[in-house]
Amino acid sequence: MALATARVTRLITRDRLFDAPRNAVLRALPDGHLLAYLVMCDWCVSMYTGTLAAVGGAWAGWWPWAYAPALALAFSYVTGYLASREGED
Repeated sequence: MALATARVTRLITRDRLFDAPRNAVLRALPDGHLLAYLVMCDWCVSMYTGTLAAVGGAWAGWWPWAYAPALALAFSYVTGYLASREGED
């Protein structure tokens, strides 16, 4: 799930496949808006996707609900670590 979180985060923040929706969001916001940063930041987006993965896994019965907060943070951290090792496209 950590690697799935990393892949979905990269899709949202960097991949060409999501250029159009990402650019539409950025065009709709004023320059320097905090929301633009929250959409482009690997660490930020990994929190959203990691939380969805952790909650989804708990909902599916893969782990107890009590593990979801810690797993969300772990998935996000793995994603951020991997993103920091990548070069810019």
